[in-house]
Amino acid sequence: MILRTTTGRSFKGVGKYVLHDKGAQSDERVSFIETENLAFSDGKRAIAEMVHTAVHQKDLKRRAGLRATQNSKPVYHYSLSWDTSENPSLKEQMDAARESLQALGLGDRQALIVGHTDTDNPHVHVVVNLVCPTTGKTASLSNDQIKLSKWAQQYRKERGQEHLCPQRAKNNDRRAKGEFVKADNMTRQEYEAWKKSQTKDIWDAFRADKAKAKKIHEGRYDALWRQKEERFAQRKDEIKAVFKPQWRDLFKKQRTALKNFDAGFFDRLGFALTRKDKSKILGVVLALANDSLLRDEFILKQERERKELGHLHKSRVRDASREVTKAWKYDLASLKASHEAAVQHSYDEAKSKSAEVWQTPAPEQSRDDFESTADRRKDRKKRRSIDDATREQLGTEKVREIQKAARKRTRRERKRKRDRGGRELDR
Repeated sequence: MILRTTTGRSFKGVGKYVLHDKGAQSDERVSFIETENLAFSDGKRAIAEMVHTAVHQKDLKRRAGLRATQNSKPVYHYSLSWDTSENPSLKEQMDAARESLQALGLGDRQALIVGHTDTDNPHVHVVVNLVCPTTGKTASLSNDQIKLSKWAQQYRKERGQEHLCPQRAKNNDRRAKGEFVKADNMTRQEYEAWKKSQTKDIWDAFRADKAKAKKIHEGRYDALWRQKEERFAQRKDEIKAVFKPQWRDLFKKQRTALKNFDAGFFDRLGFALTRKDKSKILGVVLALANDSLLRDEFILKQERERKELGHLHKSRVRDASREVTKAWKYDLASLKASHEAAVQHSYDEAKSKSAEVWQTPAPEQSRDDFESTADRRKDRKKRRSIDDATREQLGTEKVREIQKAARKRTRRERKRKRDRGGRELDR
């Protein structure tokens, strides 16, 4: 049987976790809800009742003739998890939960017991209000995990199932001899590091394939761009071929017209009379005199004709460019979509493989019990505290002065909170 314990401030938070599915408001994973020492059997009302008791802890203590203090962490939460090969009934799960409460000395406390079915191994969560509903006293959790470990060992022994947790008996025997025993279970950081190491090859392969595919994709994009440029050059040549006879005829026509203009009076006179907003008499005089001003106007007229044909030519080229670019953008979008779909498919495969690895329990993690003592610190032989480093740097006397000042600040803060009525609990 695997045991997990935590303490906290918020009944609302732990209630939201045990009474609902992870990350959702549904409650499909909840198989049953039972209460102990509570007026309500409904989960939400039970949580509200525990909140009410914890909030009024000072009043309960005053009535019992005790010092009116408030506990900032009245929530105690632990879980009992059976082996995957077991299928305990509702009665067996409830009996185990009640026995564990008695083993912890919490039989008189308000408790909410919730069964879950979202994992392969059946398990129940027990939420306990450490505040006594009659006296307001806070229950002691001294060596709670050792007490649970001994109870779990006896639980297995009575059922002839000690083979399911062989390490627990060894650890408890060592503790009975006065040894300090702490389980070698992975911390959350170690567990995540172990999982990342297991999935490293999967994600490295995904990144390598993605980098390789990126080069292939870039080559295809370049090829598509070159194809677009070739198409545009081809359309440009086709348009040029269409306009080439028009340019030839225009230049031939203008050369002949300019030659006749210079040689013949009537051609100059005809041009002079066709000018808009110009004096007709002045035009006749200029035609007779063969004035250069009239000739310049004639040349400007020919330039405007060439510009009009040039604008038409460029317009056809721009239309062709837009047509080719539109087709290129469509092909590019299709190619990008196919590439992104391929990358997404590869990512989904890697994510699926990684998820399978993450669902695999770490070595010894699901079989060993949560063996831990009241001292939750890491191995003190390997630990070098901040105080040690500070003493080396500042000296022992200076450190004592700093600690004394810190204690004074703490006492002042506590006094201020008492004057304001104490800390309110997170509801």
